[in-house]
Amino acid sequence: MKKLLKNKIIKFILKATVSLGFVLYIIFKVDWADVFSGILSVSWWQVIIYVAVLLFGMLISSYKWKLLADYKNFNFSLFDYFKLYLSGTFINNFMPSFVGGDAYKAYQIGKKDERFSEAASTVLMDRITGLGGAMMLALFFSLLNIQDVFKSNTLIIVNILILVSLFSDVVIVAMKKSEFCKGIFRKIIPEKIVHLVKEISAYGGNRKIIKKAIILAMVYDIIGIALVNYVLFWSLGIHINVLDYLSVIFLTSIVASIPITVNNIGIKEWSYIAFFGAVGIASSPVITVAILSRILQMVVSFLALPLYLKGRAKNKISQKMQSL
Repeated sequence: MKKLLKNKIIKFILKATVSLGFVLYIIFKVDWADVFSGILSVSWWQVIIYVAVLLFGMLISSYKWKLLADYKNFNFSLFDYFKLYLSGTFINNFMPSFVGGDAYKAYQIGKKDERFSEAASTVLMDRITGLGGAMMLALFFSLLNIQDVFKSNTLIIVNILILVSLFSDVVIVAMKKSEFCKGIFRKIIPEKIVHLVKEISAYGGNRKIIKKAIILAMVYDIIGIALVNYVLFWSLGIHINVLDYLSVIFLTSIVASIPITVNNIGIKEWSYIAFFGAVGIASSPVITVAILSRILQMVVSFLALPLYLKGRAKNKISQKMQSL
């Protein structure tokens, strides 16, 4: 237990250091007077529109998770998944690296029958299909906007990396079917991880559910990432070609999901500067969007605090009952 805690602390320190590096870069890159004046210019009714679109996106993502969990015979309502999704977001925002929103979500749906590997597989599959959907949309809109994309080395490199990543995924899936690779995999990977991988691989037996999950992931990306951020661009009066916007916005979400910083602090903001800068948008306006979205998402996720505390109270009562 002490070793696990020590590893988490070391991991947190490393992530915090990387976050600090990105933050220092952003501090000297941006005109903060413009950022603060931009934040103050946003009207309350525009914030309400943003929050409504954000919550609708979360509902879509919760439905996708429910679809994946139903396949594993977890019987919870859509509202239950939505509450857990919101609680997981709250944990990621306010308790990063020590608890983990994904771990919390998996524990909550798996604790009843102690089916923790199956529960974790639903959360990881939700992440995998979400990332896959974002990658496909990024490539699709980059192809539609190929002339402008070719004007930026940054956009070219990132799109190539996405193609390589998708190709690598196909190769890995093919290799897992080989008995030779399976034998090596069992020898070098801990048994718990092997079991978890098997649970995730079980989804491969139902291509229909994978297709549905990826389609839902794309719907979420269009609403919960593209549209919700566009509300802020519109609120701040930032003018950008729609095709330029769509060829960049999904790239920011992909890069921001790389787990090298604390709660993607720094890397998300850097990705906004790098990718929107590649299509001619200045640093200060896009950083205003990034900061506003982070603040508003934290405020919305804070609504889950009563649900999180209620869940903790139930867990303590259950543990006491079991000890009697």
